[in-house]
Amino acid sequence: MVNSKHRPQILAREAALKVIFQLKFNETSFDDILNSFVEKREYDEELFKKLLDSYTHNFNDISKLLKDSNEEIDSIPILDQCIIYLSISEFKYINNTKNIIINEYINIAKKYSSPKMYTYLNKLLDKIL
Repeated sequence: MVNSKHRPQILAREAALKVIFQLKFNETSFDDILNSFVEKREYDEELFKKLLDSYTHNFNDISKLLKDSNEEIDSIPILDQCIIYLSISEFKYINNTKNIIINEYINIAKKYSSPKMYTYLNKLLDKIL
């Protein structure tokens, strides 16, 4: 069972993932997506904003990190790419507790992606983080 104290943080991560995923598919601006985004469940808004800010400001650095580590993620589904970028962004710029980040994003991958993704994500994050 999820500790209710941490549930708003989990929901903030999921909400940030949803916004980033929408950004990949919409022709509209980041601000328009953010302004139209609705999450009915209560989440940690401060973490949500930090996640989106770190993702948008550090996307190129994370891309370089992935390229330098010889990880080819262009061929995997966009949702999985979003999970990878968001997890690396959170670790490098917000919370550098490796085990927490890996566990949180593996749980997100289990919920939103294929069974193979969370195994790949675990291996990738363990290598990069």
